[in-house]
Amino acid sequence: MTARQKSELIRRYFKTGCLNSLDRLLSFIHYRIPYYKNSKKIFSVYRSITEEILMNETSVTISHYQFANSFALEMKEFLERKLSNKLIGAFAHGSLGTDELISYSDFDGLVLLNHSAFQSPVAVYKTAIKLHKSERIMRKMDPLQHHGWFLITEKELNNYPVDYFPVMLFSRAKCLTGRNNLTIKYKLSSDDELQKHFARFCNHLKRNIQKNAATSNYYDLKSMLSGFMLLPAIYLQLRHPEGVFKKESFDLLRKEMSQNDYQVMDSVSQIRNEWNYASPYRFNILQRIDNALLNHYFYKNWSGKIDPTLVKKINDIKPEMVRFIDILIKKAGNEI
Repeated sequence: MTARQKSELIRRYFKTGCLNSLDRLLSFIHYRIPYYKNSKKIFSVYRSITEEILMNETSVTISHYQFANSFALEMKEFLERKLSNKLIGAFAHGSLGTDELISYSDFDGLVLLNHSAFQSPVAVYKTAIKLHKSERIMRKMDPLQHHGWFLITEKELNNYPVDYFPVMLFSRAKCLTGRNNLTIKYKLSSDDELQKHFARFCNHLKRNIQKNAATSNYYDLKSMLSGFMLLPAIYLQLRHPEGVFKKESFDLLRKEMSQNDYQVMDSVSQIRNEWNYASPYRFNILQRIDNALLNHYFYKNWSGKIDPTLVKKINDIKPEMVRFIDILIKKAGNEI
């Protein structure tokens, strides 16, 4: 495995502990079992990563979090109490980092793990479990939270994954805890790598749009809408590999497209602005069960019935969403 593949395996571990289908079955017994079972492997994988020190270097300073969001403050207190010796830092980004939250917003957070989080299999396991527990705070803020922590390790600071978490995002992030100044060494992706990343994202998004699941439950619907609204930033990253801030990407892309072609993005943004989801009480109770597979089932079946008016609105614009993606794929092939 390459260093990047090893880092992706580590991220996969910290998400659910599961690395294969057997692990997913074991998680039915208890969510901790896959984390414990795979901790030795992740310990060895981390130790085997060679720190390739790259030439491009940038220093970033992130402002400390000074807003009053109760979930951000609860997360800050949890991390300082439970994980302070395992973190370089933890950061809020997106609308949480700029304090521009709306009812649609979820908890966008990045955590940087230091070497001590990988000093032994036991340390790996305990760090993973504590991070897993911290994500309950994310789900309290947004019951439909479709991602957990973005996670980067200390070794990656010398070989930074700019396509995973663009450097530009730090400019609007806020430091919840730990160091607020970082030195990052990185290599920009080649045009071919950027094109492949963009194509994978577009193909995955098109499959989600064309599935019926997006109008059968709120979780899949929000995942689809969020992916679509990320598309301008992903596309513009082809020309700006260090990243484009999501909020600014909409107007930047609007200038490159006709009003007719861009209209569907405005339609989806309007749905986001009018979002008024209220999670059913039973769903909130079921979410307390720490089981990735069961939670996935609860998302699909208990997150609430979508209003028929919204279902019709989504179904009506799906063809235009697919057309929008195809336009960007063609633009990427012709212009990038």
